[in-house]
Amino acid sequence: MENVEISVIIPVYNSEKFIVKCLDSLEKQSMKDMEVILINDGSTDRTEELILQYQREHRLCIRLFTRENAGQAAARNFGMLQASGTYIAFMDSDDYVEADYLQRLYQTAQQYQSEVVTCGYRSVKPDGTVLQTISVSSFGTVADYGRPGMFVVWGKLFLRDFLIRNQFRFPEGGMIYEDVPFSLETKFKAKNVKAIAYIGYNYVQHSHSTMSSAKVTCSRFPFDKMDEVIRNTLPEDPQRRNRFEFEVLHFFTGFLFFFCRKARKEDIRQLSSFAVKELNTYFPQYKKNPYLGLSKEKELPLVHRIAIWIFVQTVRLHMLNSFAFAFTRL
Repeated sequence: MENVEISVIIPVYNSEKFIVKCLDSLEKQSMKDMEVILINDGSTDRTEELILQYQREHRLCIRLFTRENAGQAAARNFGMLQASGTYIAFMDSDDYVEADYLQRLYQTAQQYQSEVVTCGYRSVKPDGTVLQTISVSSFGTVADYGRPGMFVVWGKLFLRDFLIRNQFRFPEGGMIYEDVPFSLETKFKAKNVKAIAYIGYNYVQHSHSTMSSAKVTCSRFPFDKMDEVIRNTLPEDPQRRNRFEFEVLHFFTGFLFFFCRKARKEDIRQLSSFAVKELNTYFPQYKKNPYLGLSKEKELPLVHRIAIWIFVQTVRLHMLNSFAFAFTRL
């Protein structure tokens, strides 16, 4: 396989209803120097048949690999090993992108010599109805780092050599939120991260989405990987360290208050204990983080800033577990 500029990695599992629209959006890209790596993760429907048909009938450069079902993280790790592109982009098989999506990310990466470039996205219904639009750079065309809390790997372009040198991998074994440690690690180990005020990714919300169907249980949470990433990614520079600390606070807030609504009381207790342990171990001064406060980080919605402030107060008062459990039952 000759080298290309961009490798797009897409795990697919029982995606017969969505994969053609996803591939159509890639075929329409203004950026043509790319390959699409599809990892068929043990699909039992017509997904593979549709992909093979698409290969025959279209000019899009598709490389299809079929494996036994091992989960999205394992599929992405496998895809990174197959990629030949200078850059890597990840997509979910039920999503689609705008025609200039890869071109805009690529041009920014080239202009600023960035290891990571990120853009905004729309949450949409399967029929295309827009539910929400999220910008990662609300106050400028190009910004360093961008909006906190973007714990996904789609909507981003990564320099492949940067991923290889640092041996970045997703935690395997059927974990949920495997994007989070990968996103934190790549964002804060990169020397040059850019966020652009452009909305190019369409994240489809439906009942079959990984996030909507995943139940939060301790057995599926990547405790070891999260601890490893936080321990090994702590920046030495005080300003970068404060930003990293705030990102971690942001994640634990959203996770415990909003994404644990399906979790059992014992799971919330263990997850709360883990969050407190991580903060006390690696961020003993977290209560003094300069980005905390209702008037700070105004790119975040006010509800996010309030929630993070409440999270910090409940940790400080040793009330996180009881508050999180009560809040998730509302």
